[in-house]
Amino acid sequence: MLAQETTRSYGNRAQFVVQDFGASPLAKRFGIDKYPAIFVDDALVARPEEFYGWGGPDTGKYVPFTEVANRRKFQADLKRMIDLRLAGAAVTSATATKSATKKDAELLPAVDMTDLDGKRFNFASMRGQPVIVEFWATWCPICLDTLTWMKGSLAPSAKVVAVAVDSQRKDIDAIVAKLQPRAKVVIASDELRKAFSGPPAVPTLLIADAQGRIAKVFYGAPPDLHQQIERELKKLR
Repeated sequence: MLAQETTRSYGNRAQFVVQDFGASPLAKRFGIDKYPAIFVDDALVARPEEFYGWGGPDTGKYVPFTEVANRRKFQADLKRMIDLRLAGAAVTSATATKSATKKDAELLPAVDMTDLDGKRFNFASMRGQPVIVEFWATWCPICLDTLTWMKGSLAPSAKVVAVAVDSQRKDIDAIVAKLQPRAKVVIASDELRKAFSGPPAVPTLLIADAQGRIAKVFYGAPPDLHQQIERELKKLR
Protein backbone atom coordinates (compact mmCIF):
# COMPACT_ATOMS: atom_id res chain seq x y z
CA MET A 1 0.00 0.00 0.00
CA LEU A 2 1.43 3.38 -1.03
CA ALA A 3 0.45 5.13 2.21
CA GLN A 4 2.25 2.50 4.26
CA GLU A 5 5.35 2.64 2.04
CA THR A 6 5.42 6.43 2.23
CA THR A 7 5.05 6.43 6.01
CA ARG A 8 7.78 3.77 6.39
CA SER A 9 10.27 6.11 4.70
CA TYR A 10 10.09 8.36 7.80
CA GLY A 11 11.41 5.66 10.11
CA ASN A 12 10.30 6.07 13.71
CA ARG A 13 9.12 9.65 13.12
CA ALA A 14 5.81 8.45 11.63
CA GLN A 15 3.62 5.41 12.18
CA PHE A 16 1.11 3.78 9.83
CA VAL A 17 -2.11 2.61 11.51
CA VAL A 18 -5.16 0.90 10.00
CA GLN A 19 -8.60 1.50 11.52
CA ASP A 20 -12.00 0.02 10.78
CA PHE A 21 -14.08 3.05 9.77
CA GLY A 22 -17.03 1.59 11.69
CA ALA A 23 -15.05 1.87 14.91
CA SER A 24 -12.90 4.90 14.10
CA PRO A 25 -13.58 8.16 15.97
CA LEU A 26 -11.93 10.08 13.13
CA ALA A 27 -14.14 8.45 10.50
CA LYS A 28 -17.18 9.34 12.58
CA ARG A 29 -16.08 12.97 13.01
CA PHE A 30 -15.62 13.39 9.26
CA GLY A 31 -18.63 11.31 8.22
CA ILE A 32 -16.47 8.73 6.42
CA ASP A 33 -18.29 5.48 5.64
CA LYS A 34 -16.15 4.02 2.82
CA TYR A 35 -12.56 2.96 2.24
CA PRO A 36 -9.94 4.31 1.93
CA ALA A 37 -9.61 7.55 3.88
CA ILE A 38 -6.12 8.82 4.68
CA PHE A 39 -5.43 10.91 7.78
CA VAL A 40 -2.27 12.43 9.19
CA ASP A 41 -3.11 12.71 12.86
CA ASP A 42 -6.55 14.34 12.76
CA ALA A 43 -6.13 16.07 9.39
CA LEU A 44 -7.95 14.44 6.48
CA VAL A 45 -5.54 14.15 3.55
CA ALA A 46 -7.70 12.18 1.12
CA ARG A 47 -11.32 10.99 1.07
CA PRO A 48 -12.51 7.74 -0.55
CA GLU A 49 -13.90 9.75 -3.48
CA GLU A 50 -10.40 10.89 -4.38
CA PHE A 51 -9.38 7.34 -5.31
CA TYR A 52 -12.46 5.82 -6.92
CA GLY A 53 -14.51 8.77 -8.12
CA TRP A 54 -17.65 7.91 -6.15
CA GLY A 55 -18.65 11.56 -6.46
CA GLY A 56 -18.48 11.25 -10.25
CA PRO A 57 -16.00 9.91 -12.83
CA ASP A 58 -13.91 13.09 -12.96
CA THR A 59 -14.07 14.36 -9.41
CA GLY A 60 -11.36 12.31 -7.67
CA LYS A 61 -7.92 13.91 -7.50
CA TYR A 62 -6.25 10.52 -8.00
CA VAL A 63 -8.68 8.96 -10.50
CA PRO A 64 -7.79 6.67 -12.15
CA PHE A 65 -5.56 5.49 -9.31
CA THR A 66 -4.04 2.84 -11.56
CA GLU A 67 -2.09 5.56 -13.40
CA VAL A 68 1.45 6.08 -12.16
CA ALA A 69 1.13 9.87 -12.29
CA ASN A 70 -1.89 9.85 -9.96
CA ARG A 71 -0.22 7.46 -7.54
CA ARG A 72 2.84 9.70 -7.41
CA LYS A 73 0.59 12.73 -6.87
CA PHE A 74 -1.01 11.00 -3.88
CA GLN A 75 2.41 10.13 -2.44
CA ALA A 76 3.55 13.72 -2.89
CA ASP A 77 0.44 15.06 -1.12
CA LEU A 78 0.85 12.60 1.74
CA LYS A 79 4.55 13.36 2.15
CA ARG A 80 3.85 17.08 2.12
CA MET A 81 1.25 16.71 4.87
CA ILE A 82 3.54 14.50 6.99
CA ASP A 83 6.33 17.05 6.55
CA LEU A 84 3.97 19.87 7.51
CA ARG A 85 2.77 17.95 10.55
CA LEU A 86 6.30 17.14 11.67
CA ALA A 87 7.29 20.78 11.23
CA GLY A 88 4.01 21.84 12.81
CA ALA A 89 4.97 20.21 16.09
CA ALA A 90 7.54 22.95 16.49
CA VAL A 91 5.16 25.65 15.27
CA THR A 92 2.29 24.73 17.55
CA SER A 93 4.49 24.26 20.59
CA ALA A 94 5.77 27.82 20.34
CA THR A 95 3.68 30.53 21.92
CA ALA A 96 2.07 33.14 19.71
CA THR A 97 3.84 35.91 21.61
CA LYS A 98 7.28 34.45 20.95
CA SER A 99 6.57 33.88 17.28
CA ALA A 100 5.10 37.33 16.78
CA THR A 101 8.13 39.12 18.22
CA LYS A 102 10.67 37.49 15.93
CA LYS A 103 11.80 39.76 13.13
CA ASP A 104 12.01 36.81 10.77
CA ALA A 105 8.54 35.46 11.61
CA GLU A 106 6.77 34.27 8.48
CA LEU A 107 4.21 36.70 7.08
CA LEU A 108 0.89 35.82 5.54
CA PRO A 109 1.64 35.60 1.81
CA ALA A 110 1.34 38.56 -0.54
CA VAL A 111 -1.36 37.09 -2.75
CA ASP A 112 -4.48 38.69 -4.19
CA MET A 113 -7.80 37.00 -3.43
CA THR A 114 -11.38 37.43 -4.60
CA ASP A 115 -14.29 36.76 -2.26
CA LEU A 116 -17.61 35.23 -3.29
CA ASP A 117 -19.01 38.70 -4.03
CA GLY A 118 -16.23 39.39 -6.52
CA LYS A 119 -14.35 41.84 -4.28
CA ARG A 120 -10.57 41.67 -4.42
CA PHE A 121 -8.42 41.98 -1.31
CA ASN A 122 -5.16 40.81 0.20
CA PHE A 123 -3.76 40.17 3.66
CA ALA A 124 -1.91 43.49 3.74
CA SER A 125 -5.28 45.28 3.66
CA MET A 126 -6.29 43.41 6.84
CA ARG A 127 -3.43 44.69 9.00
CA GLY A 128 -4.25 46.20 12.38
CA GLN A 129 -6.08 43.19 13.80
CA PRO A 130 -5.26 39.47 14.19
CA VAL A 131 -6.28 37.34 11.22
CA ILE A 132 -7.48 33.73 11.17
CA VAL A 133 -7.16 31.75 7.94
CA GLU A 134 -9.15 28.53 7.84
CA PHE A 135 -8.86 26.02 5.00
CA TRP A 136 -12.21 24.24 4.93
CA ALA A 137 -14.39 22.06 2.73
CA THR A 138 -18.14 21.68 2.39
CA TRP A 139 -17.88 17.97 3.24
CA CYS A 140 -15.86 18.57 6.44
CA PRO A 141 -18.17 18.71 9.51
CA ILE A 142 -15.34 19.83 11.79
CA CYS A 143 -14.57 22.76 9.47
CA LEU A 144 -18.21 23.84 9.42
CA ASP A 145 -18.38 23.62 13.19
CA THR A 146 -15.42 25.97 13.48
CA LEU A 147 -16.88 28.39 10.93
CA THR A 148 -20.11 28.45 12.92
CA TRP A 149 -18.25 28.95 16.19
CA MET A 150 -16.17 31.81 14.81
CA LYS A 151 -19.32 33.57 13.67
CA GLY A 152 -20.19 34.63 17.19
CA SER A 153 -17.29 33.80 19.48
CA LEU A 154 -14.49 35.81 17.92
CA ALA A 155 -16.09 39.12 16.98
CA PRO A 156 -14.53 41.61 17.19
CA SER A 157 -11.20 40.07 18.27
CA ALA A 158 -10.06 38.84 14.84
CA LYS A 159 -10.72 38.96 11.12
CA VAL A 160 -11.40 35.66 9.36
CA VAL A 161 -10.59 34.43 5.87
CA ALA A 162 -12.28 31.14 5.04
CA VAL A 163 -10.59 29.37 2.11
CA ALA A 164 -12.74 26.66 0.52
CA VAL A 165 -10.84 23.72 -0.99
CA ASP A 166 -11.92 20.67 -2.98
CA SER A 167 -15.55 21.83 -3.04
CA GLN A 168 -18.04 22.74 -5.77
CA ARG A 169 -19.15 26.39 -6.04
CA LYS A 170 -22.84 25.47 -5.67
CA ASP A 171 -22.08 23.58 -2.46
CA ILE A 172 -19.98 26.46 -1.13
CA ASP A 173 -22.79 28.92 -1.85
CA ALA A 174 -25.30 26.68 -0.08
CA ILE A 175 -23.12 26.39 3.04
CA VAL A 176 -22.44 30.12 3.14
CA ALA A 177 -26.15 30.91 2.76
CA LYS A 178 -26.94 28.53 5.60
CA LEU A 179 -24.15 29.45 8.03
CA GLN A 180 -23.62 33.10 7.05
CA PRO A 181 -20.09 33.00 8.48
CA ARG A 182 -18.43 36.18 9.73
CA ALA A 183 -15.60 35.81 7.25
CA LYS A 184 -14.30 36.68 3.84
CA VAL A 185 -15.00 33.46 1.95
CA VAL A 186 -12.76 32.65 -1.01
CA ILE A 187 -12.28 29.63 -3.22
CA ALA A 188 -8.71 28.35 -3.23
CA SER A 189 -7.01 29.20 -6.51
CA ASP A 190 -3.81 27.52 -7.65
CA GLU A 191 -1.96 30.73 -6.79
CA LEU A 192 -3.39 30.77 -3.26
CA ARG A 193 -2.59 27.09 -2.71
CA LYS A 194 1.00 27.62 -3.80
CA ALA A 195 1.30 30.68 -1.56
CA PHE A 196 0.50 28.42 1.41
CA SER A 197 2.67 25.56 0.11
CA GLY A 198 -0.43 23.79 -1.17
CA PRO A 199 -2.02 22.44 2.05
CA PRO A 200 -3.55 19.11 0.95
CA ALA A 201 -5.56 18.44 4.10
CA VAL A 202 -8.44 19.92 6.02
CA PRO A 203 -8.84 21.36 8.45
CA THR A 204 -5.77 23.58 8.49
CA LEU A 205 -6.00 26.87 10.41
CA LEU A 206 -3.50 29.69 10.84
CA ILE A 207 -3.48 32.64 13.23
CA ALA A 208 -1.53 35.79 12.38
CA ASP A 209 -0.92 38.85 14.53
CA ALA A 210 -2.00 42.40 13.67
CA GLN A 211 1.13 42.86 11.52
CA GLY A 212 0.39 39.75 9.50
CA ARG A 213 3.05 37.55 11.13
CA ILE A 214 1.99 33.92 11.45
CA ALA A 215 1.89 33.06 15.14
CA LYS A 216 0.21 29.65 15.23
CA VAL A 217 -0.69 26.85 12.84
CA PHE A 218 -3.14 24.02 13.53
CA TYR A 219 -3.01 20.92 11.33
CA GLY A 220 -6.18 18.99 12.06
CA ALA A 221 -8.71 19.76 14.76
CA PRO A 222 -7.95 18.75 18.35
CA PRO A 223 -11.02 18.49 20.60
CA ASP A 224 -10.12 21.77 22.31
CA LEU A 225 -9.34 23.67 19.08
CA HIS A 226 -11.72 26.54 19.83
CA GLN A 227 -10.29 27.02 23.31
CA GLN A 228 -6.77 26.99 21.87
CA ILE A 229 -7.73 29.63 19.31
CA GLU A 230 -9.10 31.85 22.06
CA ARG A 231 -5.92 31.45 24.11
CA GLU A 232 -3.71 32.35 21.16
CA LEU A 233 -5.74 35.45 20.34
CA LYS A 234 -5.43 36.64 23.95
CA LYS A 235 -1.64 36.47 23.59
CA LEU A 236 -1.83 38.75 20.57
CA ARG A 237 -3.84 41.52 22.24
